[in-house]
Amino acid sequence: MKRILYILLTLFALSSCTQDKYEAHVTDLRLVSVDPKNGYPGDLVTLLGRNFSTEVSENTVKVGGVRARVLEAYKDKLLVIMPENEPGTYTFSVEAPSGAAEGLDFNYLRIPDKEYLVSTIVGQQGVRKCVDGVGTGATTYMPTGINKAPDGTLWFTDRGGCKIRHIAKDMTVTTEAEIAEAGSAPWQGAFDADGNYWYNDKAKGKLYRFNPSSRKNDVMATGLNNPMNVAIGPDNAVYVACRNEKKVYRFDPVTMDKSLYAEIPDGGPSCIGFDPKGNLVVAVHNGYRLISIASDGTQTTILGNGEKTGDVLNCLGFDFASDGTLYVSDASLHCLKKVVPDPDGDYSKGTVETVVGGTKGYADGKGLNAKFNEPDGVLVYDESTIYVCDVQNCLIRKIVIK
Repeated sequence: MKRILYILLTLFALSSCTQDKYEAHVTDLRLVSVDPKNGYPGDLVTLLGRNFSTEVSENTVKVGGVRARVLEAYKDKLLVIMPENEPGTYTFSVEAPSGAAEGLDFNYLRIPDKEYLVSTIVGQQGVRKCVDGVGTGATTYMPTGINKAPDGTLWFTDRGGCKIRHIAKDMTVTTEAEIAEAGSAPWQGAFDADGNYWYNDKAKGKLYRFNPSSRKNDVMATGLNNPMNVAIGPDNAVYVACRNEKKVYRFDPVTMDKSLYAEIPDGGPSCIGFDPKGNLVVAVHNGYRLISIASDGTQTTILGNGEKTGDVLNCLGFDFASDGTLYVSDASLHCLKKVVPDPDGDYSKGTVETVVGGTKGYADGKGLNAKFNEPDGVLVYDESTIYVCDVQNCLIRKIVIK
């Protein structure tokens, strides 16, 4: 009997607690987030919040006082077509039967003269494996440099997998060469006039030459300190950027005799390449700038001011378009910049514009709405196509210019 009485009292107490329990219900209209936060008139954005009407016509959305079109409506989400506004930052305001709210900002970007559309062509985001396959069915470990072969196909260095890999025109990815030595780290490469692929083993201080026809993968130089990048000069000589030595070396294309071409006293060269005039352009590691070295040795800063507040922080890849436009990746700012020289071909007096990325993460899309995670190697394939190694996302990305 006492046991039954105890059970009844316990149930009564629990019932009383349940009845007295306060349950909070948010019934007013609230705004939570907007994605993306940057864009252009006509872009589709997602507005997350609370207590929207599920009837499209009952939700009034304005951006900077200009009414937007609501495409779809859910209790916690609205899909909105952005209205016309001049470049700048504008605030959302929403009215619905549940109330009114405002407070989220959207940054209207300046509409560029061209569109840059980013897509993923090889790899799976965050999957660090070297598995051959087709397109996104293949995976990469840490793609660092990408180049165009004489036959028009793509080659890239996979640093984490210690491999040189090939992307055929049908997007089939195959492994062409591999460094068997433990602890190696192949970085960026380049093709010479004979079709040989030159690349560095940064960790072991070696320069390699791979012959696609004979399949020979020969060590051509040793004892280099952090060789990061290879460039083939107008003279067909091989130029190697050695970051820790703060030097660029030239190797004779016939004898492989080594000579000092340039010294960068305020920072090590991380990436090199020749501009249309034959000047050697160097990205300076921890120097926050790009410099141009003329044939007489004169060094001129063409991008950045040597400070972290400049136009470039950590460039590990760049390439030139046929019209002379310079495209520069920035691994710290997670973006690709375009540098257009002045009418005399002077990059130091040109215009600089960020054309894709700028936010760390992963997203395909248009212009600054695309996201990268440490972009490195850059290849301007033709006037309408650029390829970028997205290192920490483990991807090869394609940018179509329209």
